[in-house]
Amino acid sequence: MVELMAVKDYAQQIAEAIATVVKIDIEIADHNLIRIAGTGKYHKGVGLSMDRQGYVYQEVLRTGHQFVIETPGHHPLCTPCKARGNCSEKYEVVSPINVDGKAVGAIGLICFTDAQAKLIEENQHSYLIFLTKMAETIALKLKEQEFLAGLVSSNHYLNSIIDCLDEGLLTADLDGNILHFNQAAKRLFSANLLTARSHLNSLFTARIVEDILKVGKNENEIVEREVHVETKKNRVQMVLCALPIDSEEGVKSIAVILRPFDEINRMVNRLTLQDAGYTIQDILGDSETMCQIREQAKIVATSKSTVLIRGESGTGKEMLARSIHNLGPRQQGMFMAINCTAIPEALLESELFGYEDGAFTGARKGGKIGKIELANKGTLFLDEIGDMPLFLQAKILRVLQERQIERIGGITPIPVDVRVIAATHRNLEQMMVKGEFREDLYYRINVIPMHIKPLRDRKEDLTVLCDHFIKVYNKQLNKNVKALSEGFRQRLREYSWPGNVRELQNIIEYAINLTEGSTLTEVHLSPRLKQTSLHDDLSGFNLEAIERETILRCYQTFGAGVRGKEKAAIALGIGLATLYRKLARYNIE
Repeated sequence: MVELMAVKDYAQQIAEAIATVVKIDIEIADHNLIRIAGTGKYHKGVGLSMDRQGYVYQEVLRTGHQFVIETPGHHPLCTPCKARGNCSEKYEVVSPINVDGKAVGAIGLICFTDAQAKLIEENQHSYLIFLTKMAETIALKLKEQEFLAGLVSSNHYLNSIIDCLDEGLLTADLDGNILHFNQAAKRLFSANLLTARSHLNSLFTARIVEDILKVGKNENEIVEREVHVETKKNRVQMVLCALPIDSEEGVKSIAVILRPFDEINRMVNRLTLQDAGYTIQDILGDSETMCQIREQAKIVATSKSTVLIRGESGTGKEMLARSIHNLGPRQQGMFMAINCTAIPEALLESELFGYEDGAFTGARKGGKIGKIELANKGTLFLDEIGDMPLFLQAKILRVLQERQIERIGGITPIPVDVRVIAATHRNLEQMMVKGEFREDLYYRINVIPMHIKPLRDRKEDLTVLCDHFIKVYNKQLNKNVKALSEGFRQRLREYSWPGNVRELQNIIEYAINLTEGSTLTEVHLSPRLKQTSLHDDLSGFNLEAIERETILRCYQTFGAGVRGKEKAAIALGIGLATLYRKLARYNIE
């Protein structure tokens, strides 16, 4: 609560006005009995304590009621006073200054002559009302001061909150004149660009300003644009959001929020880290090769160099890439995974590099940020890089060498700081011989090679993998599987696993869905494994069996589509027509 001392100048003016009118001295004290105003002989005592003579004031403050002392120096309230019986005052009227029902001070009208005393006594009722009104006037001023102090405090508090924001915030009127800005915005722009009443045109392009001002015409309009801000130090990529500030009379001004693009990336990554948060312990396996993979991952995670992960489909290449990312110093950055096979060739370039506004017919207004930019300060995972078109291989090579990109339709190079991890199941060396993969890109991505062996070559990992998947699907499917029968285990050991760990996961999920007990047996195997007969040592030398197994594994690797068959035929070194005949012969379709 504001103290009465805060309005002492106003109180002095009131005291002097009253004294001038009634020709009688006035003194005003606060709740601590400090004289804050006075006239006549009391003027010199302003600012001093009244605790040794203000006994009447003490009672007024205690009770909150008016007091009239007709015989100062002889009244019971004057008993403690040293001037008792010899008081110079002839008559005294004291009224409380009440604020919200509490006495915060007192105002007194003091007579020093018999004529003054007689005048007050004869018109006591009128003077009491007058003094009460003066006390109320001071109380209202105090409330006003308290209200203004509250506004100042609230304004300071709100400004402090706004200045705490990492985002730059500025407001502008409907003509684009800047009204207010926070400290973050001030740090972004130089002092001559961002000042009160400067214009948005000094900060942004005419196209962006036009979009911002559209918000002022529609209270439901919100504009989001990507902008490049020329700051005091460098050129920063930011996301601009403009929204209306409306009142009962409609939109009055516009708020413009500027968020650093890197911070948005970090925030998205923090929120999604739980889903992508693989650790090196998630790379399961007791085999020597998997132990070596885990140790190698711990070492290369701290590096900035490019990693090339080789391995068949389903071996866990992306999981290994995520583990490397989450082990290294870029773990707070984005892990951006791009499957070069899954995205149509016509769209892959725009997905990777983004495009500027109006770069081509159908381009989204405002342009689009590419995946490489999104991965800035993080990791870019190029899965199945062997399927990337040759013209894009050249552009990826430039990213690795120059550490910058150009969007489609853009003319300004954009610096990027990304670590690239590539993965493929294809034989890149053969592809280079055939001219299907650039030799310079191969050597640029193959700085740190890592190879995950197929599951058929590390079947000692079957036990730990099965135990893991059983725990996962027991929880998901509300089952209670605790063991595998020996026959079930034998079938798993005999199977060639063309689909690797992903196929094993599928087999365990299928079996747990079928069982009602606590043990998985051969009955719960998928039809594919049931059809695989146990064979003796000599059966492994049967050429037809080997050919069928090879074609089946290749067929499952590349898929059943026409393009998949074409790739399978190339990998097998046979013609497409020959592949179709063998698929029919071995009943693989």
